[in-house]
Amino acid sequence: MKKILIADDNENNRILLRAALEEYVPEEGSVSFDIDEAANGAEAVDMCTLKKYDLVFMDIMMPEMDGIEATKRIRGKDPKVLIIAVSAVDDAAHQKEILQNGAEDYIPKPVNIDIFNARLANYMTLIASRRHHGSLHRAHNLYTDEIKIKKVFFGIENEDDLAEFWEYYLLETKMACALLSDTVRTFYALGAIALKCALNVSIWVEESERYLYFTMEGLEELDPKFIRLVLAKNPAVTDYRAEEEKITIRFAIDEYGAFEPPVNAVPAPEVRKEPEEVAFAHTNVAENAVYDYMDEEDLEEIRGYLARLNSLLLVVGSGDIQNDEVEEIALYLDRTGKTASIYPQSYPIGQALSLLSEDIRTHMPQFIEKSGSLGSMCGAFSRDLLSWIRLIFEEGAPSVNYMDDTIISNAQMIGSMLKMDDAADEAVDLDDIFDF
Repeated sequence: MKKILIADDNENNRILLRAALEEYVPEEGSVSFDIDEAANGAEAVDMCTLKKYDLVFMDIMMPEMDGIEATKRIRGKDPKVLIIAVSAVDDAAHQKEILQNGAEDYIPKPVNIDIFNARLANYMTLIASRRHHGSLHRAHNLYTDEIKIKKVFFGIENEDDLAEFWEYYLLETKMACALLSDTVRTFYALGAIALKCALNVSIWVEESERYLYFTMEGLEELDPKFIRLVLAKNPAVTDYRAEEEKITIRFAIDEYGAFEPPVNAVPAPEVRKEPEEVAFAHTNVAENAVYDYMDEEDLEEIRGYLARLNSLLLVVGSGDIQNDEVEEIALYLDRTGKTASIYPQSYPIGQALSLLSEDIRTHMPQFIEKSGSLGSMCGAFSRDLLSWIRLIFEEGAPSVNYMDDTIISNAQMIGSMLKMDDAADEAVDLDDIFDF
């Protein structure tokens, strides 16, 4: 039986979490919960002193003692308890502070039950692992043992787990930048290959004073040729280390939680760009501006193409996409790409969309076969395209190329997923990156 504490000053929130826990049905086996409640941080600390809990759901803003201080005190007494922040506080500083003080994941309110259930499955795996191995405050990454916090653990056993990892870092967090996107896409591709090979892998995300570390474990049975291909498809990912069963990607974090360019730790193949060429997807310096380089008639055409494309791409993850719908996706990508390519400012995006259109046309069976795993990627891709039009031409952006890296890397990753089987059959002349 798992012992769980819900700490929240709002009774309705406690009722919701309790109901979600009581209705939870794991995919395998069974689980039972012993659930207690605390109305503030001080009460939560007292309860954790009297009883050993496996899992604590901790609100941030509470009377008498907030969740940050309560987390710090509970963590000091019990290094094994899994503490999950659950809060509506839309404040990156508070979120970072509670994670730095011992929380290991963050769930925003209002709680999405589907996402909560997926996370809960990961938490149960982590709790079981801690019981077996003892405290897991040892480092999993290949760089350092000096880890302040362990942010998130994902057990990748199916496509839903992989999609949940994708959505958490590319859709839910406020830490978006080009390098984070490339890291997540790299791990997504590796995870997809592992699932295809019937492997269960794990992803750990850890943080030190200066760096964030993404580590994937359980790769010992994965063909190293696939790993080399995936890494080669992401030229911005250059700071990584690998052993025979795991790989760690590292990048720097400044004191405000923004990401800095990586420091090369491993010589990169010639096909990769140098780190200084990486353009980040946000800036705190440049002022936003609205751009009007595109003729209004062309802009309206693109808006129409993207509206239709958005509807089609949302169908991809349903598992029921048809040939004619895939043909339409390729058509509207090509039309958008050709119109965007007329203008120097949007030429890179236009070319990326046209290339993706061609990849989809020549790999329609693979697109349909992999539509389930491509669903989240296509959904994010569609939202990025709509954001490109809204920010560049309507609301304002720091630069005219603000969305280029995100959209281009999205398009390349989708294309590489379609061509993965082709690439595996080709003789690829890459320097050995791994020793296994």
